Amino acid sequence: MKQLFKWILSFFTKESKAFKLKIVSELPKEPVEHTLYLEGNVKEDDYWYALLKCPCGCGDNIMLNLMTDSKPCWEVKLINKHPSVFPSIWRTKNCKSHFWVKEGKIFWS
Repeated sequence: MKQLFKWILSFFTKESKAFKLKIVSELPKEPVEHTLYLEGNVKEDDYWYALLKCPCGCGDNIMLNLMTDSKPCWEVKLINKHPSVFPSIWRTKNCKSHFWVKEGKIFWS
């Protein structure tokens, strides 16, 4: 119900702040809101994990596996200098948010 209210409210409020990408050698314990962190080897363009704070406002951290040899896994691409995550992020516990990150913006499902 909370998610539905936020989705309806999003039609009447300003656009949310776009996510920015930050590449790190080690993921932070407390990620900053509206920041998508990638951990991996920058020189080889090889990333292992992504981390972001859940955009619904619940405060949970979301860690995504980027390694294709284990499932589930996601892919992060830069489109127009903003991060996009494929496939969508669907939380099965806690807030149960389901959303896409496309060109740094959140699109709720």
